[in-house]
Amino acid sequence: MRAKSKIVFRAVATGAALAFALSVGFLLLADVMYVGEFALRAPADRVADVRREIFSRATGQEVVLSLTTATITTLIALLIAIPAGYALSRYRIPGKVVVDTLVDAAIVLPPLILGVSLLVLFSLVRRSAETLGSPGMPQPGLQALYDFFVYQRPGIVLAQFFVSSALCVRAMRAAFDAADSRVEAVALTLGCTPFGAFWRAALPQTAPGMLAGAVMSWSYAVGLFAPVAIFAGTIRGRTAVLATRTFLEVSVGRLEVALVLTILMATLAMILLITLKVMVHRQQHKVTG
Repeated sequence: MRAKSKIVFRAVATGAALAFALSVGFLLLADVMYVGEFALRAPADRVADVRREIFSRATGQEVVLSLTTATITTLIALLIAIPAGYALSRYRIPGKVVVDTLVDAAIVLPPLILGVSLLVLFSLVRRSAETLGSPGMPQPGLQALYDFFVYQRPGIVLAQFFVSSALCVRAMRAAFDAADSRVEAVALTLGCTPFGAFWRAALPQTAPGMLAGAVMSWSYAVGLFAPVAIFAGTIRGRTAVLATRTFLEVSVGRLEVALVLTILMATLAMILLITLKVMVHRQQHKVTG
């Protein structure tokens, strides 16, 4: 009876995983079928226009910028999330409930609101620069801060950072909660410093959680649209990324171009994520083996 129950539970759990994976696969398949039908039935000059758009230099720049900004955002998010997740998991922080809630707020708030809030914040920075400076000469430091981020490429990373980091912090806290704190205690008794115990005993246990946080952060960042469009703009050749470009193509009625960009973005993301997972799996196998 117990064996039968185990088989049934395994079948249901596996079926749920496969059903969700297949549903995502069907979405991508529908996009591929639409593009294929367009290529077969549309006039040759229109197909050629789409091909020129996809293989243009501007599209290549958008691909590189999308991958680069998402990777930079993920690395920064990990640098913040690892110590933040450890602190939320291990230490008693004054107002910990408030801190934890604010971290979750970055996930719960609509991305559009985060973009608007960023733009409002930096508009206050610019007004402060004008107030603190002389007439016609804003305060240099604050003005430079505004000019560095708003409608510039670093603004893409900043717009991606908040939600991506919140997801990463949540993943790292869960990973440290699941890690065995007794290993750290043993390391401390053997003469390790607190940082040494963290680095050698706690952090290696969180590798799966770190991978999960990095995957969530990167995946979210590479597809983020609203905050990036509002704060960094959609200037082709400067701040346009694949997500914003796809929305612009849909808004002007060029669905076929948008779908090709979607397929391209999904393919690149899956290749990179699979590569990352294989590398981490091999590294874990070397450590345990």
